Amino acid sequence: MIITMKNNMDIKQTLGFWAVLSAAMMGAAVTTLMPLMVGAFTDSNHFSAQQIGWLTAADVAGILITSSSAFFWVRRCHWQKMVIASLAVFIAANVITGLINDFNSLVLIRFIAGIACGVSYSIALAALGDRDNADKAFSIMVTLQVIYGTIGFALLPMVINEWGYAGIFHFFNVALVIALAFALVSFPCNHKTQHNQSRFDIKPIWKPTTLIFLGVVSYYFAQGTIWAYLERIGVNAGLTGSEVGYLLGLGFAISAIGSWLSGWSTQFIGRAGAIWLTVIIQMPCLIALLLMNQDNAWLIYAIATIIYQIFWSYIIPIMMAIFNEVDKSGRLIVLCVAAFKVGLVLGTPIAGMLVEHYSLNHVIVVGGIAILISGLLTIGANTMVKSKE
Repeated sequence: MIITMKNNMDIKQTLGFWAVLSAAMMGAAVTTLMPLMVGAFTDSNHFSAQQIGWLTAADVAGILITSSSAFFWVRRCHWQKMVIASLAVFIAANVITGLINDFNSLVLIRFIAGIACGVSYSIALAALGDRDNADKAFSIMVTLQVIYGTIGFALLPMVINEWGYAGIFHFFNVALVIALAFALVSFPCNHKTQHNQSRFDIKPIWKPTTLIFLGVVSYYFAQGTIWAYLERIGVNAGLTGSEVGYLLGLGFAISAIGSWLSGWSTQFIGRAGAIWLTVIIQMPCLIALLLMNQDNAWLIYAIATIIYQIFWSYIIPIMMAIFNEVDKSGRLIVLCVAAFKVGLVLGTPIAGMLVEHYSLNHVIVVGGIAILISGLLTIGANTMVKSKE
């Protein structure tokens, strides 16, 4: 009897862990597949370049609002009930998105979808941060996000050809239904109840918190510019949509190496070394994209985007680990999601403006500057965290 109960408990905990990972995976779905979303909205011929920037930012803005406020509510709510409700709303919003093409209505629906997504993503991130080996949990999360992106880049070009931009959101719903099924069966409980909010003192940690927050914002601002328009950059250089989808999917698959090596490499070169390594390697990738032409587009685009994606997957678990170490109460980690989305909310409309008034090359340059600034801020935060140990 005792063995049976223990086995049932282990199964339930495993299912709960997969519920958390599934919710976290879908929390990054919009970011992961943003280049294909931008391309699909563009090819629909319903929206201007500036409108596409706002459409892409609408999801992110909703996630930003919920993740920013999560500091106040994530340790007070019933996690399982909130995740189930938010996933259900997310699924419904995706269904509605596929049925309309009015710009104002779409912005509203995608904003609602973002709010729902932000609830489940924030709770999932807090649950991962509660685990004994949070660094490993974050690495697994990023690896799953990479796998999901790989499947998306492989399948979505065909889906978009058949269904238009609605196909992307139907694709989201397949994984969301699975996540909802897991959450209905099991989800971790909140073990760090937020009952002594008045005792929380931000003064000792506000400096490293500010630095890592701004560092993540700056890095994801770069993704809101470069990554969001990477599909258009390839098409503009003469590649077909299918070629771009294949190369981005291949790069995403290979980039799992980055998240896998992340925790291991920091033991040898330290977090500061890992951060600088990312900046030093990603910069030449962006320069190569600037120099790309129709004669060498396939080769340069393949090499540059694959290496760029490897180091995107590589650096994110490190940033999250620094964020997690700033505050041991487990409450500030949810602001990491907010930092992701602030960067994206700022990046995509600005990228749309740059494309409309200047060129895609300007998008690449602005994104590169943001990556450099991010490296400096993140290293500063890491130095402060280490000095307090």
